[in-house]
Amino acid sequence: MTRPLWEIANDLTRLRAEKRAAKSQTFKPGHVRSRSFKPEGEGQRQPRERDPGFLAFLRRQPCAAAHVGGCSGPIQAAHIRYSDVKAGSVNPGIGRKNHDRFATALCEAHHIHGQHRTNERAWWASIDRDAYETAAALYAAYSAGEAA
Repeated sequence: MTRPLWEIANDLTRLRAEKRAAKSQTFKPGHVRSRSFKPEGEGQRQPRERDPGFLAFLRRQPCAAAHVGGCSGPIQAAHIRYSDVKAGSVNPGIGRKNHDRFATALCEAHHIHGQHRTNERAWWASIDRDAYETAAALYAAYSAGEAA
């Protein structure tokens, strides 16, 4: 059975209109949804605490893994991603960074190819450092106004 051309054209027009309507309802980055974010609510994620001054301070420090050698590239602020109850840090989740105060100074080689390519906790143990103690010491130095 064949359909008349005018029916097919009407169907195409209707489908295009439906597609445009559906596209306007999709959420885009930065779009505010109708549900409000309540950080004080139980089970809600707390907003990430940012400190651009501390990150700039970290980039002026030596690599925390320099004692094992193999440093290359610029120093980067490496956010610690594993949980440590003693340090008061919970894993922020996949694709999310921890608070800036839980960051250390690592060169590009150790940050990208060391910390993020293996089990992070095991990598820090392999270089004989505690990531959270290192981050706490750096944050204390930053808060005290010490320079590199």
